[in-house]
Amino acid sequence: MHINVYIKIMFNFNKKINNKISLKKKETIEIKNLKNEVNLFNNYIIYKSSNILKVYDRNCNHAGGRIISKNNEHKCPLHNWKFDPKTGKYFNGIEKKECSYIIKNKKIIIKKKDLIPTITKSKKNSLIKIRFFNHAFLKVETENFKFATDPWAIGPAFNNGWFLKKKTKKDWIDELNSCDFIYISHNHPDHLHPLTLNEVRKDMLFLVPNFITKSAEIYLRSLGFNNIFMADFLKEYNFKKTNLNLSILKSGDFREDSGIYFSIGEFTCLFSVDSNNINHGRLPKVDLYASSFAGGASGFPLVFDNFTKKEKKKITTNNQNLFRIKKRNEIVKIKPKYFLPYAGFFKENIKRDQNIYYANKKYKIKDYEKLTNDINCKLLNVDDYDQFFFKNKKLVKKNNIKNKFYNDLKEEFYIHKMKKFFHKIDKKYIKEYFINSNFKDNLILIVSLTNDTFKKVEIEFKVNFSNDNIVTNFCKGSDLDKLKLEKNKRYLHIKCRKEAFLNVIHNKQPWEDLVIGFQCNIYRKPNEYNANFWHHFSNKYITNKNVRMSSECYKCPSLFQNLSNQLKVIN
Repeated sequence: MHINVYIKIMFNFNKKINNKISLKKKETIEIKNLKNEVNLFNNYIIYKSSNILKVYDRNCNHAGGRIISKNNEHKCPLHNWKFDPKTGKYFNGIEKKECSYIIKNKKIIIKKKDLIPTITKSKKNSLIKIRFFNHAFLKVETENFKFATDPWAIGPAFNNGWFLKKKTKKDWIDELNSCDFIYISHNHPDHLHPLTLNEVRKDMLFLVPNFITKSAEIYLRSLGFNNIFMADFLKEYNFKKTNLNLSILKSGDFREDSGIYFSIGEFTCLFSVDSNNINHGRLPKVDLYASSFAGGASGFPLVFDNFTKKEKKKITTNNQNLFRIKKRNEIVKIKPKYFLPYAGFFKENIKRDQNIYYANKKYKIKDYEKLTNDINCKLLNVDDYDQFFFKNKKLVKKNNIKNKFYNDLKEEFYIHKMKKFFHKIDKKYIKEYFINSNFKDNLILIVSLTNDTFKKVEIEFKVNFSNDNIVTNFCKGSDLDKLKLEKNKRYLHIKCRKEAFLNVIHNKQPWEDLVIGFQCNIYRKPNEYNANFWHHFSNKYITNKNVRMSSECYKCPSLFQNLSNQLKVIN
């Protein structure tokens, strides 16, 4: 049978997913109370002039944060998106949709309707077993089917910057290969992990989102997998005429990310993984909600030398507080019977990254106990149990698999292997790499290739992107010091571990992985996000399989935010 026909038989398209209309309580605002220009209310921003009246909600379109206002600026504290109510656009050019309203008796009446997805439920219930293996790697099993999610079981991610916090049980290879299919939420290396997938049989069926750029599909095909089903967003599929119905939900930002919403009989689940503002905040009520919980998955501000240790601590604390508020709001909105925190079990505590380990504070599962108790939700702690059984929508059993741990290689082995493979510096290749990038900007890039501590520099070079021809010059420290003294020069100085940098440029990987993986230290002048540079070298000048973003959303300083703006939020 032709493979495409086989895939269609495995996943039968049911319909576009049902959307239940949730009508929120209407809000009434008297026009006489409006001043000219910007007016702030609990849930809305209203812009008024002599002949214009515009109403917007206060939810940021990027990651679902709440737009706040201070000193006549209106911005989301999560990623600093600034909004101009007069034009109806963010400062990066993205347009915000106006809310519909009516005027009656000199009052503005706003009614907001949310389209909440609802999955079809089968009357045939099953005993459901959900097993946690590691990070975002789960296995869902009944007597009729088995599927796994985002398997990362061994080895590092993000250029040897992330390692698994937990050990994986020894039977993970057999258990993974016994699955009917594997769901991949997106192509970050801690979710689409090539070393782990190297242990998977090549005829395995993969369920992936039908992203615009096909990034997850392309990456899987590069690994030798061809049995791939591309699921459209907000469409409902049935698996092989079983009682499993599922739908893929898109993240609410512009990144290529997703979660999976499914039912097994009458039991409903949402695995949002680490998607930002999944389905634009239109969240279904489910029995089991599984989501990331730890935070700390960003190199900002810890790898940026513009900030003092005290400033980094302040910004990091603020970011973590905002993360927890977002997560709390999601859980309260969904009101699940059970909450399973996962997709947060990575560590940076190998010897060379001890400073990151201590500075990059993360939440623990137990930090969610009070919240879940307050809303009568049962917290499923994978630190205590790794297997949960459900029947008739209720948890009936939980246990720990009595199995030895897989004997993974030491972290130092992976680091040594990369150093051995990427030790030779080819100056000609480096020059050609930047020439072929075709990047133009008023910017000078300085790169120092260093040892593990970023203190011993092996070689340095600067790349001038401001002229018609891109010029790369290898130089010495004194040349760089002179450049830093020149007042009108814009530059970005990246100190990077040599093997990580060479891996990225030789394999055309995103430069953002160097930041996420804590493989560099960065100093910039001025201290502001170099939007064009990071977008080009993280989303354009890379191989197709590494694409992470499907729009020109690069002007969002999601990883690198201006210090002064951060402190306005904190104070």
